[in-house]
Amino acid sequence: MTENIKPMLVTASQAAIMLSMSRSFFYENLSSGRIPIRPIRFGKKTLFSVRELTNYVDAGCPVNWQQKT
Repeated sequence: MTENIKPMLVTASQAAIMLSMSRSFFYENLSSGRIPIRPIRFGKKTLFSVRELTNYVDAGCPVNWQQKT
């Protein structure tokens, strides 16, 4: 029954794979603001929303994504 459950949050390594890049490149772009996705902290874990990653890609991966003008 659990095989149909999809994660809502993923690690940085999983997020990088979803975006077809290395983890180090993901972190480099995240810290520079080129990937404007906010991490979610659970204790010592840093996770990323699958929905936010998907929406970011669907929007064409713009640098200014989610910025209110």
